[in-house]
Amino acid sequence: MTKTSPLVGAPLGPTMFRLAIPGVIGALLFSTPGLIEARFLKASGADALAAVALVYPLIILAAMFSAGAIGGAVSGLTARAIGAGDHEEASSVLVCAVLISIAGGLLMWALVVRFGPLLYEYASSNSTVVLAAQRYATLVFPAITVYWLVNMLCSVLRGSGDMVRPALVAAALLLSYTVLAWMIIPVQGTGLNEAIKAAALAMSGSFLIALFVAIWFVTRRNQPVRFRARAFRWQTLIRILKQGLLAASQSVMTITYAMITTVLFSRFGTEWLAGFGLAVRLELIMVPVIFGIGSSLIAIVGAYVGAGQREKAISIAWRGVLINAGLVGCIGLLLALFPGTWCGLVGSDAVVIEHCSQSLRIVAPTYLFFALGLGCYFGSQGLNTLKFPVIGAMLRLSVVATGLFWVSGATSINTVLYLVALAVVVYGVFVTVGLKLGPWRKRTL
Repeated sequence: MTKTSPLVGAPLGPTMFRLAIPGVIGALLFSTPGLIEARFLKASGADALAAVALVYPLIILAAMFSAGAIGGAVSGLTARAIGAGDHEEASSVLVCAVLISIAGGLLMWALVVRFGPLLYEYASSNSTVVLAAQRYATLVFPAITVYWLVNMLCSVLRGSGDMVRPALVAAALLLSYTVLAWMIIPVQGTGLNEAIKAAALAMSGSFLIALFVAIWFVTRRNQPVRFRARAFRWQTLIRILKQGLLAASQSVMTITYAMITTVLFSRFGTEWLAGFGLAVRLELIMVPVIFGIGSSLIAIVGAYVGAGQREKAISIAWRGVLINAGLVGCIGLLLALFPGTWCGLVGSDAVVIEHCSQSLRIVAPTYLFFALGLGCYFGSQGLNTLKFPVIGAMLRLSVVATGLFWVSGATSINTVLYLVALAVVVYGVFVTVGLKLGPWRKRTL
């Protein structure tokens, strides 16, 4: 008898809770090193924070590809294979995930080395910040292949319904980064270059330690998806790349969106670039909450699709999207009312803190729509209905990109903040309505 996924037929509420809680915790832990980095670097001044703000979208892009886009395709295909009882296909997914990680990481490293400096120079006119950003990227991106492997191995674990082990990998990443950062990042009394170098080396070292932990978990005997090189299938690789690259196009648009907002706020000076950068880092908390629930959705929804119960899968996807939107919307509202709670924690300069607070008052209420769109994206990974999330990301990018033609240093800063807020609202509304009226609509008999 073929053994199928234990997620199919299990009580939905307890199952989603059991998967989502460690999923949220793990995603929060994965994102926290970036916040701790800002905490350590704030003593080095606004130039250090601004330099890292220029590079950090590229690191987020690596995470979006390896954990959210191609990693989401890996999770979805793993879940559907196990739901159908095809464990040989699940092993093929694992082998393909390793190969894609190595190729994707090396390609990204080469592209950042070649084109990264052009992005930094375009985004900031401060030569000190640009040079510091180049130094940081040069030291971090040789380890980006390791980061890809960590995320893709964890994606296979999540697709099999295991959210605990990826959370433990994330804990190893956070703990190792905290220790390394505490040991080598200077608190005060040193130059900008020394602080940037130490921060980059601490981040790279934590990637390596997390990889060792992830490999240990994947190779354990009780792991349901085994690595067998002979299981490789070209058809599986093509399916992963077809779905993953479509999802990755949304990631590219998302990171282009982040770079455009960086350019827009750099026109108002280094303090605004640093302040808005600190506000945007709050998404490192929003995204993990969405991702934690979303990754559990991929596993459950994908398992039901693999078992031939698509209508049930759609119903589950909608419940997860609404839970996401409710949680994140409440967090956004609270932070809009009390922005100093966050900005005072990660900022040291009074002007930067005020700019961060002003950003949150306008942008944070739109996190509800951000959660709607991104929740639908993760549900679509399990259902293979990514067209509307991708188009929604394109619309969000188009709205904010108009600012490149009319925003200048003389433009009201609130006008630019409202432009960013409008782009997020358009994204969430379009994706939700599009799926509701399209591939996720209720079928009538």
